[in-house]
Amino acid sequence: MRKDVTACIIALFLMMALPTSIAKPAVDTDSGPVFGGQHSDVNNASNQTSQISLLPAVAEDFTATWCQNCVKVEHALDDLEEEGMIQKYEFHVSPNLDDSPFGSDEIMQHLNSRYGIYSPPLVAINGTTMKEGSHPESNSLINDYREMIALPLNLGNGFSTFGWTPQANCSCDLPENMGIISWDLDADLSAYPNATLSVNAWIVEGATEFSDGSNGQGTYYDVVTDIIELGNEAKGIANISIPTANDGDDLEIHLIYLITLPEIIEQPEIIKDEDSGALPGFGIVLSLVACLLAATMVRREDSIA
Repeated sequence: MRKDVTACIIALFLMMALPTSIAKPAVDTDSGPVFGGQHSDVNNASNQTSQISLLPAVAEDFTATWCQNCVKVEHALDDLEEEGMIQKYEFHVSPNLDDSPFGSDEIMQHLNSRYGIYSPPLVAINGTTMKEGSHPESNSLINDYREMIALPLNLGNGFSTFGWTPQANCSCDLPENMGIISWDLDADLSAYPNATLSVNAWIVEGATEFSDGSNGQGTYYDVVTDIIELGNEAKGIANISIPTANDGDDLEIHLIYLITLPEIIEQPEIIKDEDSGALPGFGIVLSLVACLLAATMVRREDSIA
């Protein structure tokens, strides 16, 4: 009897102490599409027109140099990028935990305003669906992301024109670290009535080193170093400053369109639940108490005997 009670107590403590690893499914963001991704090396002039539906999906990877689970996610995204399925963007959050040179207030604001505050890893595909964590719901993360990529954006057969002229290529009076970006979006946005269009330039560092990252990556790829808001017009031109690279000379400028859906204020649903006052894990606590009482009774019987 005593051995049974002891085993019961040990089993219950293990149930409460062991961590759980649950695959979290992809969910809708309710934030609207993020699309585009036409880009150029900041040192090279470019002028390109692309059909939006033929551009790779925009994959926003919210990660960190201290995040061990993020490595698995980044490798899966790198494989999809090599296949031409996605354009990957690494947003480093909470850099102060590893004292990394990546991340910024603009990046944290972007994460919070579009998707809420999450711990990395978090991957958003085309701005409309996101998956938290590194545990696949299917047989692999790659297949999970493929299903997210396949979801339609309902933008029709529109086109985007992107132009970039660095200071060295223009006959203009601009500082060396500046350039001229132009854009022209011709897309059917009727599927998103009352939504707001925002145009961004994302500055991306192709590869950058950080040997002190505790996740052991060492080299980090497709790192977004700056987010520059260009306004809300579907067509425009702007002068922008290019920040200094963390290392090397591989900065790129990317044209990104963001659609923000109008906020829906939902009335809270009141649910009458007789058990609403119960504490989480209450059944386990009761079972533990029962085991402890049984153990006490065994000790009393032994002492009387």
